[in-house]
Amino acid sequence: MLDSVLSQRAGELYQRLLAGERHILAPAALDHDVHELVLAGFARVQDGDPPVLLPIAPAVAAQEVLGELAARIASWQEQTAHTVHELIVLQRDALSVDGGPVRSPADVVTEPDRILTLVDSVQRGARDELLSLDTTAAAGCLCQPRLSPAADEPPRTWKTIFTTDFATPELAWIVDGTRNAGGETRLAATLPMKLLVADRSTALVPLDESGSAGLVLFRSPSVIGALVDLFESLWDRAAPYPAAPSHTGDLTPYQRHVLALLAGNLKDEEIAARTHVSIRTVRRNIAAILDRLGVTTRFAAGVQATKRGWL
Repeated sequence: MLDSVLSQRAGELYQRLLAGERHILAPAALDHDVHELVLAGFARVQDGDPPVLLPIAPAVAAQEVLGELAARIASWQEQTAHTVHELIVLQRDALSVDGGPVRSPADVVTEPDRILTLVDSVQRGARDELLSLDTTAAAGCLCQPRLSPAADEPPRTWKTIFTTDFATPELAWIVDGTRNAGGETRLAATLPMKLLVADRSTALVPLDESGSAGLVLFRSPSVIGALVDLFESLWDRAAPYPAAPSHTGDLTPYQRHVLALLAGNLKDEEIAARTHVSIRTVRRNIAAILDRLGVTTRFAAGVQATKRGWL
């Protein structure tokens, strides 16, 4: 039971101490088994005449063992990370093509001042194609919802899937600005992450939802190919923007978004927080939705919207 942390003899001595054995210490130096128990935190020496070896409670000893293991694991992780980093550097320096160093298939960027610069440079650098997934998740001033810098000089193909949060009065200008600059846009209720793929040669994937923790820059063709497949699958399932008027009457994009949230039983306050508008604006749009559906309650609105295929 204790073989992983104590020798067999020391473990047997510890169990005898727990069973009530009185272990009197010789006046000379501690023997090997006693020294092992004391050093490992399983026993202590009680001064007296003669001194006695007392066991440490198993729960306390367990904490000591866990602390030691945690320290070892932390040390191993640090050593492993350092070794991996050195190997990556050695690999990068050792290989060369035409006399130049080979670029790593992936780089991690965590410095805040570099994150936004990298995001912008990838978008501006796209010439043939730019694919992106965009959500409203943001942290501080980093990666706040905004019009892509690609709008200044858009690539030949520019496709963006926005979450439906962008169909709000506060953020719809970003989607409209993308379309006005020549980009194709679609909306999805949720997206698995933010994503940028430029010319199928470079891809950016955030380390966290908002991108504030850092980004991974991929150059690997196989990884980028998989990300493009993911984008195209999401694109096929996303709703065109603006949606065809015949599908949802004459509801605005924001009202379509509110209708979907109503169907999810969200309260006015929750819808206001989710869509970044005031409660007054939410209630005004809910009233307009009920009026267009010819009903007076939220429940009836859900029933009518489902019957008409609006949900």
